[in-house]
Amino acid sequence: MSKKTYTKVQAMLEANRCLMCADAPCVCDCPAGVDARAFIRKVRFDNLDGAVRMLRRYNVLAGSCAYICPTGVLCGKECSAESLSRPIDIQGLQRFVMEYERRVGMIEPLASKRTGKRIAVVGAGPAGLGCAAELAGRDHSVTVFEREAAAGGMLGLCIPSFRLPLEVLDFEIEFIRKLGVEFAFNTSVDDPKRLLAEGFDAVFVATGLDKPRESGFVGADIPGVYQALDFLRAAKRGEIQDLGKRAVVIGGGDTALDAARTARSLGVECLVLYRRTQREMPAYPEEIDAAWDEGVEFYFRTVVHAVHGPDRTTGARCVRVRWREKVPGLPHAFDVEGTEFTIACDSVIIATGHDPASTFGLRTTPGGMLAVDRATFATSVPGVFAGGDIAFGGGTAARAVGHGRLAALAIEGYLGVRP
Repeated sequence: MSKKTYTKVQAMLEANRCLMCADAPCVCDCPAGVDARAFIRKVRFDNLDGAVRMLRRYNVLAGSCAYICPTGVLCGKECSAESLSRPIDIQGLQRFVMEYERRVGMIEPLASKRTGKRIAVVGAGPAGLGCAAELAGRDHSVTVFEREAAAGGMLGLCIPSFRLPLEVLDFEIEFIRKLGVEFAFNTSVDDPKRLLAEGFDAVFVATGLDKPRESGFVGADIPGVYQALDFLRAAKRGEIQDLGKRAVVIGGGDTALDAARTARSLGVECLVLYRRTQREMPAYPEEIDAAWDEGVEFYFRTVVHAVHGPDRTTGARCVRVRWREKVPGLPHAFDVEGTEFTIACDSVIIATGHDPASTFGLRTTPGGMLAVDRATFATSVPGVFAGGDIAFGGGTAARAVGHGRLAALAIEGYLGVRP
């Protein structure tokens, strides 16, 4: 991920490196639908206001995504590097454009007459915000119900500030407000069908994944064992938890890396234990590299069987594992005999995945996600739609925004507002 903060001259020079490919691969690989070539062209010709409008049109969280989006495996992956010394820094240019808007002032949306259609959005994370912004931009009345006290979902609650400055997200939430979106904070929704009964014409469910999966080892309830999201939320609030001198993080995704890097920022020695190899880690390579650089250590093909300590965590009993081709009746992974060992530690942070906290009585998939029509985002209840992580599993913020936008178009089709 790009860490550069460009000056205007540097941004113009970078934009001028772009080949403006006729069949640009960067156009196809943004899950939010941003045309990277088109906004880079606007930067090249010093039309920064136009670049802002274009980015906001397709990704209402373009500023946040400019900090956290893994462009190296998305829009920048297939950049025509064979004709360049290096791929175009799409993320760095996007960050430059969105920081330009924050510096000179918000380009506010124009007020418009409402259609009279009312849509409820449950959840104020990236998918919910993407859907709400698209519908509001299309002149519908939108209310977002959020159980927390602020919008942004995991972007605001858990992603460390060294990855995403909170003021960037706050600026984008304010833009969404100016589109006409209303927010009902500290409000939980138990049944989306009740919102239909209360007069909403449609409901979009986007509550994400925030229920920790079972850890599967002995001692998960010992003091000093934390769930990663709880730890990250507390750290984001400035509440310093007692991790001791050494912490073990279990997991290999971005949440695990965020927890490990946060622990290191607090001066704690940190080890990440992952059951597969580094190449197979679901975390993005740039985040893994950053963790290595910051002093995080890694143990691969390792699982925890138990955490020791009656009153406080004192160690994690581990074993090496191997993997084999799936064979009916045999486990995919197995312990390597004679490789048991104990890592002394003062705390353990579990980051082994999350499931939906509630599926609201709607039909689900075998994997426990909400079952939706992949073309229309419709659930098993007419008028109720869903998208983002709760329907498709964990993914990027840009993908969630894209789901929200597509669901908004499907909701319009359901309401019969536009052809």
